[in-house]
Amino acid sequence: MGFLAAQEKVNVVFTYNDLHFNADNFTESEFLQYIKEKIAKKLNWEEALDWEEKHFAAKDSIYPRIFVEALNNRIKNYDHPIEFVWNDPSLKYTMKVQTDWMYFGYDAGIAEQPAKGNLKISFYETSTPEKIISEIEVERAEGFNVINNFSFYNISYNGSIGINSKVWLDKFLEANEDHPKPSLIRMGTMYDKAAVRFGMTLKRVLD
Repeated sequence: MGFLAAQEKVNVVFTYNDLHFNADNFTESEFLQYIKEKIAKKLNWEEALDWEEKHFAAKDSIYPRIFVEALNNRIKNYDHPIEFVWNDPSLKYTMKVQTDWMYFGYDAGIAEQPAKGNLKISFYETSTPEKIISEIEVERAEGFNVINNFSFYNISYNGSIGINSKVWLDKFLEANEDHPKPSLIRMGTMYDKAAVRFGMTLKRVLD
């Protein structure tokens, strides 16, 4: 990944090809049907469909933003920091973050499990995506235990927002849903921590 040190900005894309869930290795359609039936049984079908819509919205725009923000925050003090930019195909190089497994975790009061995920991160010249320059796998990345604890975002103990408030994340955090709905925020913390871990691997290249 030495080529990164000579860049100012790198494009970032997110993909979820062949995505599976939980220890059962559900396909996404199987998982969504299972979750919607679970939510509908406890609440109603409208709530189930609302969660499904928010799940897709998080995949499309929230998780990529969290990953990019956390990564840029982690590497900002390196000797040669670069800026990762979500969805800018005008840039010479692209980093693709492919998620192929997710586990949302849970908080049952007396017991809890963080969200987990498997990510494959690859680099290529934007014009030739079939020619992979470098690839690294981040397996079983785990989210933070405190689900509102984002590495790049200040939240005080009384719940007020810190000086680096981000409107898109503020709105996302308002939907602090959990059982029987899988917590999208908890999954967001997985992407945060995975980005921090990946940023640490870039230290030898950028610092």
